[in-house]
Amino acid sequence: MKFKLIGATWLWTKGVLNCIMRIFIFLFCATLFSFGPVRSQNAEIKIAEDQIVTVDTVFKMIKEQASDFMFIYPKNLFASYPKVHLQKGSIKLDKLLHLALSGGNVDITLTDDNIIIIKEKVEVKKEKAVRKRKNEAIAIRGRVIDADQNPLSYVNVIVRDLNIGTFTNMDGEFSLELPHTNFELELSLIGFKTEKVDISTLPDLSNVVITLKEDLLNLDEIVVTAKKTVSREGTSTYKIGSQAIKQVQAMNLSDVLSLLPGNKIEATDLTSTKQANLRSATASKVNAFGTAIILDGAAISTDANMQAQNSGSLYGGKSVVAGGVDLRSVSLANVESVEVISGVASPKYGNISSGGILVKSKVGKSPYLVSANVSSTNYQASLAKGYELNKYGILNSDFSYAYSSGSPTERKLFYQSFNLGLRWKLPVFENLDWNHFTSIRINHSDDGNRHEPEEVYKNEADVKSTSYQATLSGNFKSSLLGKVDYNLNGSIVNQHSYYDTFVTNGPFPIIESLESGTYTTTFSPSTFNQTRDIKGRPVNLNARLDATQNLSLQNLDFNFETGLQYTFDDNTGSGRVATGNIAHTQDVVGSRSASFEKIPASKTFSAYHQTIIKRKAENSNQQLNLGLRYDNMLERYNLVSPRMSFSTKHNTITGRAAWGVSYKAPAMIQLYPGRSYIDYINYQYYAENPDERLAVVTTYIYQPTNEHLKPNYSDVKEIGFDWSPSFMNLNVTYFKKDLRRGINVTDELLLLPKALYEVVDAPAGQQPTVEPTGEVYNIPRTISVMKNNYYESTDGIEVTLNPERIKATNTEFNFRYSYLKSLVTDKGYNINKSAYVVGDNSVRYGVYENAMIEAVRSFGTLTLIQHIPSLRFVLTLSAELNFKENSKYIGASLYPFAYYDADGNYIEIPKENRADPEFADLKKDDNTYTTVGTPFYSNFNLQIRKETKQGHSFSFFAINAPWYNPTYDYLGNRATLNSKLSVGFNATILIHNKSNK
Repeated sequence: MKFKLIGATWLWTKGVLNCIMRIFIFLFCATLFSFGPVRSQNAEIKIAEDQIVTVDTVFKMIKEQASDFMFIYPKNLFASYPKVHLQKGSIKLDKLLHLALSGGNVDITLTDDNIIIIKEKVEVKKEKAVRKRKNEAIAIRGRVIDADQNPLSYVNVIVRDLNIGTFTNMDGEFSLELPHTNFELELSLIGFKTEKVDISTLPDLSNVVITLKEDLLNLDEIVVTAKKTVSREGTSTYKIGSQAIKQVQAMNLSDVLSLLPGNKIEATDLTSTKQANLRSATASKVNAFGTAIILDGAAISTDANMQAQNSGSLYGGKSVVAGGVDLRSVSLANVESVEVISGVASPKYGNISSGGILVKSKVGKSPYLVSANVSSTNYQASLAKGYELNKYGILNSDFSYAYSSGSPTERKLFYQSFNLGLRWKLPVFENLDWNHFTSIRINHSDDGNRHEPEEVYKNEADVKSTSYQATLSGNFKSSLLGKVDYNLNGSIVNQHSYYDTFVTNGPFPIIESLESGTYTTTFSPSTFNQTRDIKGRPVNLNARLDATQNLSLQNLDFNFETGLQYTFDDNTGSGRVATGNIAHTQDVVGSRSASFEKIPASKTFSAYHQTIIKRKAENSNQQLNLGLRYDNMLERYNLVSPRMSFSTKHNTITGRAAWGVSYKAPAMIQLYPGRSYIDYINYQYYAENPDERLAVVTTYIYQPTNEHLKPNYSDVKEIGFDWSPSFMNLNVTYFKKDLRRGINVTDELLLLPKALYEVVDAPAGQQPTVEPTGEVYNIPRTISVMKNNYYESTDGIEVTLNPERIKATNTEFNFRYSYLKSLVTDKGYNINKSAYVVGDNSVRYGVYENAMIEAVRSFGTLTLIQHIPSLRFVLTLSAELNFKENSKYIGASLYPFAYYDADGNYIEIPKENRADPEFADLKKDDNTYTTVGTPFYSNFNLQIRKETKQGHSFSFFAINAPWYNPTYDYLGNRATLNSKLSVGFNATILIHNKSNK
């Protein structure tokens, strides 16, 4: 009788994985197999004491206690087997045999005479031979061609598991050296569909021929939605390819993000700033500020942006200050793909707390691409071309222009931008396998409010920004360090914000002092122009060096990545200037002239390491990522960020878990906001004769010192599973993201001395003579200070479902769903001036706790994709299902817990007395804390695209079509749920397409 024990490739190293594998093999064998005759199964072997013995010793013990058994096996067969752990007591013979032989793969034959013949399986020898071959370095040589058998040059050939790659030469040839064949090649080229090839299935590694298909609509399969991918850049990563970008007719990066779970497609409006909001039910500057936008490996920095109208409140007008990157500034004229890391990012990415968005531009030979997008308020045109320079590499260029107005019928709001990009990819020394990449980008934007001729009062704003960015990057092989990647990038931005307001509620005392003190002044006209000029010049330098090594042991692959990074941010602009001879702020904290040049620069030095361990078997594989990052931020914070993830796949089911910590340094304007000016009037006399008018004013300067500010802290945990049977693909992820120590403004009270003045002489035609009365009393004034008060905790579930394509009609369905629940806490407090009072003598200030906000958002998108390859036509119809969207206050109170009296004394109010009539002047409005919620409603969006045989493309979109605009009651009024119908068109023309093939 013959028994086959299911063996496993045992690990020669000791550890937890070894123990797990042994236990698994034993349980599996014990469940499936039993040994022959009943008497052999019933025979029991007594173990005198706990002991660890060899397999040969086990057989000796059996022969001593059951003499009718005989073992026949080759000498030294079990020399390398793991030792057997025996426990005191009795154990049945068959179980003891399974326990002893679970460390290998053998054939066992039990004869009728109780002779047990054991020999090594022939398959084991073959498996060892294969394993030995896999552990030896192998060389792959191949050629990449198109459908017409023409060689394709500069094709990217990547092995993502090892983080190595190369690209084809002018003859389409490539070569790679790998530790074994258990990997996958990924080949990509601009204008062609990405191909993945399993190396282990290739019959001849010395002559691999791979054909790439043009990425056109005549292919059987195309991807026009965000696809959840496995990426070494981070967990929960979504990739949005060029076909998906074309389908949504994206004009800026914000349009691309509409394809993520939980995001909706909205009509493009370039007249308002756009910021990323990943995995949060409520938009916040803290969340956007912690989202990194990385363009071709270079992070776009906003840390040195100082363009704030009021430094005390961080109000930037049309400039994004202390917030995330304005997504309008990222041109999509020549973008190949967008990869969104919404989960735990790789430790190579620092100064980040809310995920990352990786934008990859096209690099490769291509014809002239002329594209135009048109909607009712937006116009965009672009031109792109990829030149093959033979031995000098590839040069890609692109130019785009965009213009937007507030509405089709008025021109007051406007936005326009120019973008120019040049990217040069060059093989420096082929014998060193050194590839170099140079990128230059220029962006100019103009954003503001015009003064229309028919407007009576001027309210004009013009915010201009011109940025210059250069990147030098590449990689080469080193015998000592392995693959070495380098990236050096720098940017300089010329910013000019101009605000011109026509003030009609004068006259006011003219207050323009730049130092603390009391001054005499006169009055402004009844109407006048107030202008503000802000000139900034943020400078950013970023250098990164990575080294990657690979090691293969048995069926384990190790990938080690170590890197160093240095960033430098400064602002060399002239600063903030208030002009027009009027700087009165009407008893409100304001800001006046300030210089940026003397503000200290922000510096960060970082080091990081990541080890990726992969194990692959026939029906399963596992991956463990262990990462650690060290940041020395602002030359005073030493921060350590552990990040780790684990995934295991068995057949069609994959389980995932991840955890990571990250930090985001404060922006320069948060650390050094500049002076805040508090002005108040001691005495004023406004006579009919302008020569007799007089005002006595006091200016107090508050100079904050924000050394107490700490970096924003983020803690992300997630767990999920993927199921990929033949008929569908399902991804489910639960996550918890905690943002802590976010920088926010909170109120504080200052007690300032106010001296009273009296007239001692009033000659006709002259200003009166005034002197202090000697009476001084304190007046309270609130200021906004910055603290690490913002806390946000978000629990969420993301689901993507992709059923199998219906091949008969080439129809696909896609479902994306996101449930988000965010708890937002501002641990500061706010101060409000009492109502129903006249004059400073009777005013008092209530001190109120900030209420916690709970925001919930449940949103799904069901998309129908109808693709007709023969007609080169694709239609997507998406139904956006707004299940729930509301926010409410938790622990809100309309009454203060304390107040400051007119003398600045702090007086607490007992809880039982806060609603008493004597504090009625401090009670907030009854509608201050109102729950906001919308009922279920839906939006429908249509997108149609058609390609010609020449590769030209024409598309049309209709957002919220058919227009359905339901209303609901909100605070006694009728409010609408979805927006009006918005339509747009796109045309993309290929010039000289044939000659570029």
